[in-house]
Amino acid sequence: MATEREVLEFIIVPPFGQRAAVTAAKERFENYLANRFPGYSFRVGPFAPVGDEDEFSVLPLMNFPGDDGKSYMCTPPKRWLLQDIAQACRDFDLKKPRAAA
Repeated sequence: MATEREVLEFIIVPPFGQRAAVTAAKERFENYLANRFPGYSFRVGPFAPVGDEDEFSVLPLMNFPGDDGKSYMCTPPKRWLLQDIAQACRDFDLKKPRAAA
């Protein structure tokens, strides 16, 4: 059984000061990221004590269940991908009305 798999899902933790705005635009934000990065999925997570509280944290979901019932680790994503996702998060317009999305 092949035990190598690419990370396909990420949890995005917004900066502390933007958590309410990101939560309010959660569906639009997740769809925006999925459209920017086809083949990957994104979920907005609650504020957590990880990373810099003034920046978006991009957390890859690293493990997956194998056919044998054991848990395996995905191949870590490239650093440039994590940086591109974080930049896309910063570029997202939280003030844009839903109807204009």
